[in-house]
Parts: sequence; C-alpha cells; structure tokens
Amino acid sequence: MRVTFPWQRTLLGVLLAVGLLVPVSVADAASFVARLKASGHRPEAGKRWPIRVSARTPSGRAVRATAYYQFVYGGQVVSTQYPNPRARPGRCPGGRGCSRSPYRFRGSFRDPSIVWPRRAAGFRLTFRVVVKARGRGTKKLDYWVRVRR
Repeated sequence: MRVTFPWQRTLLGVLLAVGLLVPVSVADAASFVARLKASGHRPEAGKRWPIRVSARTPSGRAVRATAYYQFVYGGQVVSTQYPNPRARPGRCPGGRGCSRSPYRFRGSFRDPSIVWPRRAAGFRLTFRVVVKARGRGTKKLDYWVRVRR
C-alpha cells in the first residue's frame, strides 16, 4: 500500500499543466524570424530611403507573409500605410496607385519608394513594419529615425 498526501497530487497536477503550456509558447515564439534592413537612421527629407523586409523560418526557409507600415511618434501610431514597391517614390500617400491592403510577399521584398516628408525633419520617430504570417504569428519591427533636411 502506498501513502500519498493531498498536496502531492496538487503539485503533480500543476507540474503537468505547466509542462503542457511551455512547449506551446516556445513553438509560437520560434515560428518565424522577421528582419528589417534600412539605409541608416538619418534619412534625408525628399530623398528615397530604401528598405528590405524578410520573413523566414528559423532554419532559413521563406515564409509567406503580409506587411504594412506604421509611423509612431511619442508612443502613438500617427499613420498607417501599405507598401507598394512598384509605386513611384513619394507619390503614394492618398494618391493613385496606393495600396489599401497589406503587401503580400514570400521570403523578402525590397521597397525603394519610401520618401520622408520635410515636415518630419528633426523629430525622433519610429518606423514600424508589422509582418504577419498566417498560423505563425505577428512580428513588429521597430526602427528609429530622425529625418534631416
């Protein structure tokens, strides 16, 4: 006959619950890797500022994903824009040829069409790329900039 105490059963139950939860959270955290490469933290107003965004598995395989941009000032999102790498530089906000949905890509994309306005000069802003991969989660890639004239 084996003697067990009530606290032993409770402890075993808690350990099993924690053991089941940990692998799920680790799998979600490591489902894909997103990266943002830009040409410096001090873009010049009115000039092209090319970026490259990539989404890959931890082993390096390309992932299908969508991306959009958020411009953050003082912790608040002040603008959301959707990439269109084939648009004419500096022409898209509100004009013809603007995309109204997140940009779909596989693996990576390059966007040479970002042009910072003069009114952004001198302010420390955060350029954020939000990358979503179905079934793999969402990554927010933040990159600080201070636009110069």
